[in-house]
Amino acid sequence: MKSNDGFTLLESLVSLTIISSLLLLLLQSLNISIFQLKKTDTAVLAASLSRSLLSEIGAIHPLQPGEINGRIGKIAEWSAIISNRPFVVDGIVREETGVMIYDVALEITIQNSQYKFHTVKNTPNGNLR
Repeated sequence: MKSNDGFTLLESLVSLTIISSLLLLLLQSLNISIFQLKKTDTAVLAASLSRSLLSEIGAIHPLQPGEINGRIGKIAEWSAIISNRPFVVDGIVREETGVMIYDVALEITIQNSQYKFHTVKNTPNGNLR
């Protein structure tokens, strides 16, 4: 008489294959999640640095047309391009308003990833440093 108390070798191998496949899928999704988390951390760092740099333009760096470059330690490199922006009211360009308006395009490079930010700054008579 044959005993049926256990699993056959084939049943054991099939169950191990299914379990290992499920673990592999779980580890792959975990790896993707960790990669996305690192990418998000870098983007948040770039946004924080851009906010700081954009507040420095016009306070520390002169607010005048041209290009400014810099480096933030070993973390990032940045460049800003400042250009004049016409003052338009009702579709008419007004030049004698006493206010200078500038477009500021900021590019930050962190770990071979580039992030671009844009803003508009103004100053009376263009005298803000």
